[in-house]
Amino acid sequence: MRNRSKSARSVLVVVGLLALFAPGTPRAHDRYDNTWMKDFMMDAPWRVKDADTAIPLMIVLKDCDTDDIRELHWIRCWDATSSETVLWNHDFGDERIGDDPYESNYWTWITTVTEGHPSLPDGTLLTPANLGYAAGDAINLKVSVYYKDDWFNYTETRYLRVHVGRGDYPWPDGWYGGDTHYHTMYTNNLAEFGAPLPAVVRAGEAMGLHWLTTTDHSCDLDETGDGSYSYATTHWEYTIQDETGISTVYRDNTAIGTTWDVLGNDVAMLDSPSFRLYRAVELNAASIDGDSFNKTLHTLVYNENYISSPLSGAVGERPVTPDLPGALSQISGGGFMYAAHPLSDMSAEWGGMDWAINGTMWGDEDIATALGYEVFKGLQAFNTRHSLYSSDQNNPWADFDAGVTPSDPYPNELLAGIATWNGLLETGLDPLVKCFLSGGSDAHGDLNYGSFIGLDNYATDSAIGKVQTVVYVPGSYGPGNLPPISELLAALRAGRSVVTDGPFVLLGIDENGDGDFDDASDLAIGEDGSWNPFLELPITLRWRSMEDFGPIVHVELLASNETGTQTLFSFNPDAIGEGYAGERVIEYPSGSFGERQAFRVECRSTRDGQTYRAYSNPVWVSFDGTSVADHALVSGLWLQARGNPFASGTSIDFSVPSGRDARIAVFDISGRIVTTLHIGSADERANTVTWSGTDRAGRRVASGVYLITLSCGTETVTAKVVLLR
Repeated sequence: MRNRSKSARSVLVVVGLLALFAPGTPRAHDRYDNTWMKDFMMDAPWRVKDADTAIPLMIVLKDCDTDDIRELHWIRCWDATSSETVLWNHDFGDERIGDDPYESNYWTWITTVTEGHPSLPDGTLLTPANLGYAAGDAINLKVSVYYKDDWFNYTETRYLRVHVGRGDYPWPDGWYGGDTHYHTMYTNNLAEFGAPLPAVVRAGEAMGLHWLTTTDHSCDLDETGDGSYSYATTHWEYTIQDETGISTVYRDNTAIGTTWDVLGNDVAMLDSPSFRLYRAVELNAASIDGDSFNKTLHTLVYNENYISSPLSGAVGERPVTPDLPGALSQISGGGFMYAAHPLSDMSAEWGGMDWAINGTMWGDEDIATALGYEVFKGLQAFNTRHSLYSSDQNNPWADFDAGVTPSDPYPNELLAGIATWNGLLETGLDPLVKCFLSGGSDAHGDLNYGSFIGLDNYATDSAIGKVQTVVYVPGSYGPGNLPPISELLAALRAGRSVVTDGPFVLLGIDENGDGDFDDASDLAIGEDGSWNPFLELPITLRWRSMEDFGPIVHVELLASNETGTQTLFSFNPDAIGEGYAGERVIEYPSGSFGERQAFRVECRSTRDGQTYRAYSNPVWVSFDGTSVADHALVSGLWLQARGNPFASGTSIDFSVPSGRDARIAVFDISGRIVTTLHIGSADERANTVTWSGTDRAGRRVASGVYLITLSCGTETVTAKVVLLR
């Protein structure tokens, strides 16, 4: 029951196995994913939030216990935007790396200041402003490691690009953006690894992220030493160079326990009101679907207690345990699960055998079974953002700038995931079974762009924080005083979230019209409730973007019910000057909906040929009561415009007390009358007139905002409509 696309991150373990038996002693190569020999990681965040935020530069020398660096001469970083200007030049005095345990696995250096700059004093913060850049600029960095390996000297170089943001992400107050799927250095196996958390936290803060959940592979987290495919990091060191000086931290993890325990220790030390962290896990579980039975599924589990799943699914580590129901049944307390990249086919078959992790996408039976558990919350269907591709892993920018795309680029898998999600919303209404959407980068380190090793080496433009889940936590929180991670997770569990790679969109039902969705009678995303079918239903839409992601050019309100998913209304807010922020209240007349609906909204923005997307989670509304035909409308004035905004015509429903005369007129925003639509008596039930966007002479009026007024005696009500030509 599966016909879906193949994941870009199907890494063939057989490549690593072949490397183990390759003849000779290969010299070190640049790899961002793990190899048998040592690796060089030079990285910086793809974005800093503004020109006054320091750029954290990270250098990691990995696996030097396997093949040490005989002499580390120097490491340098240049500003290579127009010409090469040294930003940081540190002489290591031919130090040998790998001759003590702390240097064996992750030798890490993080700097946020200059050293050896031709004009700036040493210790100057590496802010774009200090380097002569402003919001909207892009800074090209060149980072090189010069060292001696055995008999010869080598230079390993990597090119990075840092975008200078125009401020914080466009989240409203009370909304906090995080990455729900991220791999740290404790994802450490034959095929892949991630980045050290001290560097990740600094990069996340610089980018403007608020929180992150570490989701390292379960098959790596049980280790206390070197396993068949996975490796524990028993010792490591990291050095911080900032405006206060240089300090080195030495970590001895041998007494802490398993890698799960070590990761928890790191998270506890680094979680703070400035950046929130949680130790989750990408748990391997065996599929129960008939087409993929016992193959490996990936799940994102947010749970305090460790769930043992030590097998990777690779050759010699099959079948994975537990199976999916077994994993779900072990989640306790406030824990929960999302399906990780459910449409990614993780198989890597050759000669009738899967040589990687024996992986599979989520089958229909897997999803149906999971939805039967209260702890299963939905699909992490927005996974990574691979829109550009390069075969040059160390300097991909020529290919990226030329618009070279991968074989299955963003948003193909995302849109397939949204279609799957719509189907689950349609079938999960009676009885109500909520299914939420979440998103994350699935980055493995990847602060600047994604690097991969397989039968070939390549790069994509996906990176940490390029896909975020933005959650709502009310209260007196804000930057530097973020909500506790428990409250952020509670919002993720409850679906009070928007999934995005740039813009923001939101819907809710503000029953009392006070501007928020927090009151007991309101309905916010993630919530369900009932509505009197004899009352009009006001659905409020809000959207925001920023220049970094371009104006929003499409907002679409959708409703899912047992007959399918329909677009209720869509429009282009940029066409009316509201591309960066706006609000629209759409009031649906009584009787518009006769069954439970899952309402949600999505949007798109564009900039420099790239499209960015945001998806709200649904509001579920059931409509209780008798039919409209058996119910008299409450006496009073009532006015509603349907089809708003509109291009060719809008229908105006209204009612007045029985037998009363009424007048409906259209005015422009300055108060000048445009035309009159109705004069005379009207019924207390709904009446309808149509305005086709013309004045009293029948001439087409210009695009803009117009006011429809219903007057009856001394009473008047008004509705706002937007005409788009």
